[in-house]
Amino acid sequence: MEIAKSLFSPRPPEGYAGKEDFNEKVDTAISEDEGDNYLQDVPEGISVLADGLSPTPGGPFSALTPSMWPQDILSKLGLPEDSNSQQDYRFDEFGFRVEEEDGPEQNSNKLLGVPFVEDPQHRLQWVAYLEFSHNKEVCDLTWDKVEVRLPRTEKLRSMVQAGIPHSLRPQLWMRLSGALQKKMSAEMSYKEVVKASSNDALMTSKQIEKDLLRTMPGNACFSQHNSTGIPRLRRVLRALAWLYPDIGYCQGTGMMAASLLLLMEEEDAFWMMCAIVEDLLPASYYSSTLIGIQADQRVLRTLIVSYLPDVDAALGEHDMELSLITLHWFLTLFASVVHMKVLLRIWDLLFLDGSIVLFQITLGMLKIKEPDLKNLENSAQIFNALSDIPGDIDNVDHLLQVSFEVAGTLNEVSIETHRRRHLAYLMADAGALVGNPDAAIASGASINLPKQHLSRWM
Repeated sequence: MEIAKSLFSPRPPEGYAGKEDFNEKVDTAISEDEGDNYLQDVPEGISVLADGLSPTPGGPFSALTPSMWPQDILSKLGLPEDSNSQQDYRFDEFGFRVEEEDGPEQNSNKLLGVPFVEDPQHRLQWVAYLEFSHNKEVCDLTWDKVEVRLPRTEKLRSMVQAGIPHSLRPQLWMRLSGALQKKMSAEMSYKEVVKASSNDALMTSKQIEKDLLRTMPGNACFSQHNSTGIPRLRRVLRALAWLYPDIGYCQGTGMMAASLLLLMEEEDAFWMMCAIVEDLLPASYYSSTLIGIQADQRVLRTLIVSYLPDVDAALGEHDMELSLITLHWFLTLFASVVHMKVLLRIWDLLFLDGSIVLFQITLGMLKIKEPDLKNLENSAQIFNALSDIPGDIDNVDHLLQVSFEVAGTLNEVSIETHRRRHLAYLMADAGALVGNPDAAIASGASINLPKQHLSRWM
């Protein structure tokens, strides 16, 4: 974590080693020749071949960032259908394989039957908002004129809640999350981080290699060793493990990184992951002990008692340990449990408001399922019903509406107060000495226990 602190902390006026020190570490970590080979397909920007095929709007792969388009599959899709070699699956807009029996028939999942096509009017509204808010000159608005961090306003919040136009998501997510600010202020470029991490012989690298094809096996971009996303995912995960040695590699980060790689270029996906780990989530979420996420699971149970007493009663009656189900929801920020079309809308809000959204969305999901939970007879039925909730969501607007109705009064102060209390209990159980959280507030300390403090006890 010291490496991450050096990258992202304000530089002191005296004694700062600076970029030269980082370059020395890079040189000792990997030879230039090996580094150049390893970086040969790191994209500088959109790297689609001039003669490459483009997906049909609303068709397979159309929602992917262009450099991820699998040209071999696109070329086959453009050929006349051959009844003798007809495939038993198709691909959706995000590259996920869809069995034909789950296709857009009348009774199939609504999310599969509705093409993912951007509304031009919706995009124009966002462009007009950005022009009004950020363009101080009489000229066409370009991204370099839009602020690195978007000021939080009620207008922005209402527009994000209605959804961000898909073509604008990469740029807006970078600005909402703080990832672009990290990218621009870091003392080390992504390429340098990749070089430094590419010759890493730690166990994390071996585990990453084992998990590359397991992370998103149903997606054409990650299903084979030669798929477009595999080398990118490898580099991002190894870079994160090197940058955050206290974390190393956690399977949950793989699913998030793969999801981001479908939508944005590799370098930006890396900085998004840095923003998630450093700023959007509490400390030690992905440490070996997972103590940060354990605390959040206890916070969730506390909130359920207050916001959803009927759900709490059902869980208590059947002695159900909810964290067996919801910990994975939080660990991957829902990336592994909801349809991509739902995930995009959740992440729009997550990058705007931070981890409080995890609690709001989870409470909303439980509220939707509340009538069923009260009528189930045993713990097995309760467990199955809870496990199925995210996959059953096919109306994201309804989910968001219920989430805000149930948990719209939640605020960061109350969440952090609960977190410190439960974190203190967990640390005490582990034999750690923890100061008085209330005293920390009174002294003006950060409302979150810093990662560097937690790392001493992990």
